[in-house]
Amino acid sequence: MTSAHKISQWQTGPVDRTKEHFELRYGSIEDAGWSAWTPIALIGPAMRGVVQVQFLVEPGDPENAEPVSNVKREIQFYLFELGERDPWTYAQYHCGTTSNAISKVHWSFFDPGKRVELSKKRRASEKKASTRKC
Repeated sequence: MTSAHKISQWQTGPVDRTKEHFELRYGSIEDAGWSAWTPIALIGPAMRGVVQVQFLVEPGDPENAEPVSNVKREIQFYLFELGERDPWTYAQYHCGTTSNAISKVHWSFFDPGKRVELSKKRRASEKKASTRKC
């Protein structure tokens, strides 16, 4: 991806979880945490200015009406209405904010390539820590 991720629209479609993406879950921080919240959608990186949004629940099911509506509203807000120069990067920043934690829609960014590197570094530091002598 380039340093500025231009996004002009979103459309429903499949998202490749083996590449960087966002996962949006729905639930209250007062009731539960990440693993208990309902996964609602994935958002893939922009291709020619268009991001794919894959719904993980049936959007037309009346039971999903509120979560899907709130997720769509947040996608529109963070990727378009804020008017950020690089909305993809801003959405990554948003994942770590208090507003993300207290909202009913929770954004999380996954970058499988970086996750592997972090795992390697963690294993190396854990190995080093376990071999230290006091």
